[in-house]
Amino acid sequence: MKKICSALAILCLVLGLTGCSPSLPGTSSDAAGSLTTTSAGSLYYLDKEKDRIVSVPYSFKEPDAEGRVVEMIAQQTQPPENGDMHLLLPDGVKIQDYTLSDQALTLNLSTGFNDVNGTRRILCLGGLVRSFAQIEGVDKILFTVDGKDLTDSSGNAVGALTNDSFVENAGENINAYQEMKMTLYFTDQTGSKLVPETREVYYSSNEPIEMAVVQELIQGPSQNGHYPVFSTDTQVLSVTSQEGVCYVNFDDSVQNSILSISEEIPIYAIVNSLAETCHIKKVQFLIDGESDTVFRNSMDLGVQYTENKDLVAS
Repeated sequence: MKKICSALAILCLVLGLTGCSPSLPGTSSDAAGSLTTTSAGSLYYLDKEKDRIVSVPYSFKEPDAEGRVVEMIAQQTQPPENGDMHLLLPDGVKIQDYTLSDQALTLNLSTGFNDVNGTRRILCLGGLVRSFAQIEGVDKILFTVDGKDLTDSSGNAVGALTNDSFVENAGENINAYQEMKMTLYFTDQTGSKLVPETREVYYSSNEPIEMAVVQELIQGPSQNGHYPVFSTDTQVLSVTSQEGVCYVNFDDSVQNSILSISEEIPIYAIVNSLAETCHIKKVQFLIDGESDTVFRNSMDLGVQYTENKDLVAS
């Protein structure tokens, strides 16, 4: 891993040089004196109550991924200009060093992070992922604590996190997240059987867990031998639940799937996933708010569907 102290010294030198010579708006001078275009991004902080992550505009000074990683690490110790905001990491916790390899960034946190629990812990992770995933050349972030893999509440390694690890309503700021273990059903190579996949997901408390389940299904599987049941451009208009019945409302993009799978597989992938993760008893499907239609020519949406374990591969 690369030590932060030496890297930050280089960054400070570069910033010092830019402060000693005139520069054009939207540009900064590198060590050789040439001008490089800055890149717009965001800095993430906790709000006054420390229960929400908020962002403020930020322009990167460094031109490459490695330099921007160091630059963003430095920002994690700089108090926000707005006195009502707080740094993501609590006092006594810092990023000790890092590794960037094959677009995977590993951030090694100090031991104190083990004492950070609950919503604050999830907000820290969510904010750090947002901070570093915006850097071109960084696709996923892994966390270690004093050189050891970060673990979840069950003692399992958290593994790589991306923006998709944090499910939220489109257009909303990152809000208070909860950690949830989901059992999701995708399809096997034949396209005629369901296969379960368990994953830990951080989801926004602004939305029902049932919506998070459907969104995770649309994102697709992560295990080898598992195949998607929906196209990734499928749009969900709403997901609501009442008295054990979940109402899943798609727009008509759901009819445009070209996946070569049995017609009942997408329906029961949702039903079985909701039944297992959310204890939903029945699912009513709608397209553009209407249930008086069929899905893929044969699945009548006028009926409520219940869990079908016979479709699960043995």
